[in-house]
Amino acid sequence: MTSLRRWLWAAVALLSVAGLPAGAQTRRPMTLVDLAELQRLLAPRLSPDGRTLVYMLSKVDWKAGRPIWHLWRQDINGTPVQLTFSEGGDIPAPRSVRWAPDGKAILFLRAGQIQLIPADGGEPRALTRHATPPSAPMWSPDGTTVYFLASDPPTSGERERDRLRDDVYAFEETFKPQQLWKVSVATGAEQQLTTGETSVLEYRLSRDGSKVAMHRGPTPLVGDGFRGEVWVMDVTGANARALTRNEIPESAAELSPDNSQVLFLADTNQRFEPYYNTTIFVVPAAGGTPQPLLPDFNYAIDDAAWAPDGKSIIAVANLGVHSELIQIDVASHRVRQLTDGRHFIPTQAGGWQLVPEAGMLMFQLDQPSRWGDVWTMPIAGGSPTQVTHAYDALERDFILPRQEKVEWKGADGHTIEGILMYPVGYQQGTRYPLVVQLHGGPFESDHFGGGSGQLLNYFAVLAAKGYAVLRPNYRGSTGYGNAFYRDPVGNYFRNMATDVMNGVDALIAQGIADPDRLVCMGWSAGGTLVNKLVTMTDRFKAASSGAGIANWISLFAQSEIRSYRVPWFGGTPWQKNAPIDLLWNSSPLKDVANVKTPTLFISGDGDTRVGLPQSVEMYRALKSHDVPTHLLVGPGEGHNWGGLRHQIEKANRELEWFETYANRRSYKYEKAPTP
Repeated sequence: MTSLRRWLWAAVALLSVAGLPAGAQTRRPMTLVDLAELQRLLAPRLSPDGRTLVYMLSKVDWKAGRPIWHLWRQDINGTPVQLTFSEGGDIPAPRSVRWAPDGKAILFLRAGQIQLIPADGGEPRALTRHATPPSAPMWSPDGTTVYFLASDPPTSGERERDRLRDDVYAFEETFKPQQLWKVSVATGAEQQLTTGETSVLEYRLSRDGSKVAMHRGPTPLVGDGFRGEVWVMDVTGANARALTRNEIPESAAELSPDNSQVLFLADTNQRFEPYYNTTIFVVPAAGGTPQPLLPDFNYAIDDAAWAPDGKSIIAVANLGVHSELIQIDVASHRVRQLTDGRHFIPTQAGGWQLVPEAGMLMFQLDQPSRWGDVWTMPIAGGSPTQVTHAYDALERDFILPRQEKVEWKGADGHTIEGILMYPVGYQQGTRYPLVVQLHGGPFESDHFGGGSGQLLNYFAVLAAKGYAVLRPNYRGSTGYGNAFYRDPVGNYFRNMATDVMNGVDALIAQGIADPDRLVCMGWSAGGTLVNKLVTMTDRFKAASSGAGIANWISLFAQSEIRSYRVPWFGGTPWQKNAPIDLLWNSSPLKDVANVKTPTLFISGDGDTRVGLPQSVEMYRALKSHDVPTHLLVGPGEGHNWGGLRHQIEKANRELEWFETYANRRSYKYEKAPTP
């Protein structure tokens, strides 16, 4: 890229990031292409002195059909500056961006290697030339070393087979263990620190750099991640010892500042039984019995880290339709809430950080009109300060739907809540078509803000077209206590369907929803619930099921993950005295002859979580009963679709379906820009 082109590109992007309009603009309803082209911010990191922020910012490349990410730097009270300009962009993996301890350099991932760039700008240089792509880089406290994870390289025999295209393989046996490595910043010399058949899934260095807390699983396969255990070892690789011995999903292990204790998160209760809301455990680093820090906490913990003094832990708590930062006193178990608002803190995308040296917290807030700007706040608490303005265009350019928390009662009288997005131009007293959007999991929850799958759910576009959108946190959702969370155990659909339909009826009773223009859509567990709902009621005029389950019996063999499904049914289809009746009675396919609702099915042909055969079963069943249906397949797409053109095509097909069957009107497809 020439220096002039680079300067022009940066100048235009700078105007966008800073939120400075190039000219007077009229706010307009959002389209699918608008949503696809909206820049996004990921992987923010605050410098050790708390004065400067770096992050990944996206720009859509329609030729590539995906967002291109670049690294940006911004002083806390300053103007954003672009640091990288490569054509292919950089890798915006969570926690992939790291400041050097002295604040003079930044590491990030590009082209499958760890790169270093001066903090004040310049040309990046490759720190690693590893045979397999490194991940999860982390500096040593003295800045001389960078640690990372990488799988073992192929053997000479394996390389020869590849050359000869001798590509027959043993299913789920071709993986390589992932190990912990380190590389010298000065020389580039690499050293492997862990060995063996087990795989290092994640790790965190101690504050003094002498030890490592990690999670090790039997294999790097996704399903075996749920069987990982918490380990501690010296940073040299010596004195490794397991602190847990169970088959409970665990994560986020971190040594206390004095290295005496380890915190970790686990989806369990005090007795280490499976399938409970994620909570914090603390265990002596020398070994002992892990103890829950908040045994009676009524919410879920998304992530946690030790405060600098080691006397408290800062955590992100999921409180249903919003999440907040909390501080927990380790000795007294008292909880103090540090933030409060209509927002969500996206921990899975690396959207928060505790910076001990600066005494600061950094976090993204996903809000109704800002879907992920970065804020800071002292660890001790106080008023948050907004740092970035990457989402100024949302408020400046678009008419966004009003978001509101709504509540109603389930069949048993339990309070259910969700988020209601009002149609653009809403007028009280007028009834509108209603789209019910069902989240995945089911152990997720819908929050205020834009969410991670904006183009898959496109609620802002639905609202722009006159739809109200209800996103219910039905039974089984996270953030409402263990009884709520565990409702699917023993009877998967026990309360889900009535929770959803009672929410629909509440909006009809309020005069918002038109009972004759109801639509439902969902993805993953949400798609599974759509499959169930259309077998129970014909009140929906149209439905769309993405990556939904039809048959729990066949699903067990087709999916890469089974562990959290076993508690729902008390076993697998393969065991002696298998719960076949429960599995079949909970399968939407059992009652598929009842379906009258025109239903779309959507699946990626590379989905290993809920594979294409599940959608094929539903599709062929509806076809046999002459129910209007189509099955849309995304080539190369996994469980969560990434291709922008695929996502726009999926949304176009759904919108045409909804308009045809719910609104009885035509729909004009949006076209993605030509490169």
